[in-house]
Parts: sequence; structure tokens; C-alpha cells
Amino acid sequence: MTRKDFLKTAFGGFLGAFVYLGLANCSSPTEPETPNTNQKVFTSSSSSGHTHSVTITRSQVENPPAGGISIPTTSGGGHTHTFSMSQQQLQNVNNGQTVTITDSTVSNHSHQYQISKWF
Repeated sequence: MTRKDFLKTAFGGFLGAFVYLGLANCSSPTEPETPNTNQKVFTSSSSSGHTHSVTITRSQVENPPAGGISIPTTSGGGHTHTFSMSQQQLQNVNNGQTVTITDSTVSNHSHQYQISKWF
């Protein structure tokens, strides 16, 4: 290998490494994203070929209302369900338990959700 060939190969290697490191640095964030701990989306089991989701807030778990919560699910399969949790179920989640909730029956089916503490 001549000196000229060696310099070409070395320069090409350095240039390739520089470009690779530059692109790798640009394509990933320098700081990890902070997860939103103020709320969490829970997705149901599949029933009748679709799922639904509900969003529960940290405040609802830490300070459960006396009457619990009752919220509509997202739409799926052309309809929504009603998702309800009692104050005791919310307290159980806050104490670290996983609670299984079944939403309302619509079109002869319902869905289950596994609710657990995320914060």
C-alpha cells in the first residue's frame, strides 16, 4: 500500500466515523423524555374485535371522590362504554393493588381493564 492509498483510506475512515457520530448524536435526544405521571391511559381487553381506553388522573387515585369516578371510554366499534370505579377501588390502586374493572355492557358485550398505580 502506498502512502497515498493509506492516507485516502485513513481519511475516508475518519470522515465516515465523523458523519456517523454526528448523525447518531442528532437523531437521539440528549435528555430522556419525562413521562407524564399526572395521568395514564389504560386500554381494555379486546371484545367483539375492538378495545377501548380510559384516562385516569393521579388526582383521582390519590384523592378519590366519595362517589368514585364514572367516565366514558374512547369510541371503538362505533360506540362507547361507561367506565366506573368506586372510591374503595381507587384507594386500593393508590395502595399498590391492581384492580380489574369491567365497563358497562353495550351491544351485548363489555371490556375489562387492569388498573394499577403508575406513579
